Amino acid sequence: MSRRVAILFSVALLVIIIVVIGGIKAKQIGFMIDSGASYAQPPETVSLSLVEQQTWPNTLAAVGSLEAWQGLTVTAEVDGRIAKIHFDSGQIVKAGDLLIEQESGNEKAQLRALLARLVLAKNNLQRLHSLRDNQSVSQSALDEAAQIVDTTQGQVDDLNITLAKKRIVAPFDGRLGIRKVYLGQDLPKGTEVVTLQSIEQLRVNFRIPQQWVNKIKSGYSVVVGTQPNNSVSGEIIATAAEINSQTRNLHVQAKIDNSLRTLLPGMSVELEVTLPDEQQVLVIPNTAVLYAPYGDTVFVIEKSEEGKPATVRQQFVKLGRTRGDFVAVEEGLQAGQQVVSAGAFKLFNGMSVVTSKNLEPARSLNPQPTDS
Repeated sequence: MSRRVAILFSVALLVIIIVVIGGIKAKQIGFMIDSGASYAQPPETVSLSLVEQQTWPNTLAAVGSLEAWQGLTVTAEVDGRIAKIHFDSGQIVKAGDLLIEQESGNEKAQLRALLARLVLAKNNLQRLHSLRDNQSVSQSALDEAAQIVDTTQGQVDDLNITLAKKRIVAPFDGRLGIRKVYLGQDLPKGTEVVTLQSIEQLRVNFRIPQQWVNKIKSGYSVVVGTQPNNSVSGEIIATAAEINSQTRNLHVQAKIDNSLRTLLPGMSVELEVTLPDEQQVLVIPNTAVLYAPYGDTVFVIEKSEEGKPATVRQQFVKLGRTRGDFVAVEEGLQAGQQVVSAGAFKLFNGMSVVTSKNLEPARSLNPQPTDS
């Protein structure tokens, strides 16, 4: 009997312990629930910017290709072996500078013989004129002597032209490309010697959609460059007289100054055409936008009661052009609203925020990055 009492006492004691522990845990859980219900997350520190209206130039962006103001491949005009080469690859030359001399010994010998024959023919014609004055020679003999002078002079001129062609010269100022010939090489007529490009000025060829045809005119300014810090200004000089029937685009040509020789023919460049009518746009900093596949959003500051931190509302926006550190907003915001410009990635809808006291870097429509 005493053993049963001992067992019952043990069971009762265990039940009491379990009830006590359960009560303690229940009280702890209740306290945590009450604490969670009353807990308020501390506000996040963010930077703010105003939605402001700015005046932007109306521009058209395009991609173009550079072309030399003058450019050609220098070729051999007559057959001949190279006797001397007077240039190096990549050299800057002036119009008339000698590039290649071809062997011309035979032509020079023939020229000396023809010059002697020409002198003889002229002397003979002069004597016949004297005799003709005395009626001692016929008119036909005089005509035949004159014809010999003209024929010989023609042969001399032909040889002089051939000799001149054997001295290959630069037709205009420019920069030479890579040399394609070697000393002693036989040059058949038409053989390519070197390319020559005049690059002090360049042409820019680009195409625009047909709906822009009436907005683009000669004289409009363009900015051309391959990098943000490597751009040059120019102007449109011509537009094509027809629209391409396959692409429905208009061919436009501009000219730019390249006196620093930072650009080369054949480069692909980005360009921006400035139109005369300016535009009023609403802008926000680029850093304020959260880009996502389902839509771009910003966090807008909502008005709060006095003494309480402001809250944020996530707002979908339709964006326009980007210029420098700013992006245009076409729909979703109004001028004067405040948006979160730094720290938006850590926010959610309805969250409390406070303004950071740290100054943000100055923003510009035309930032100029510097090498660190």
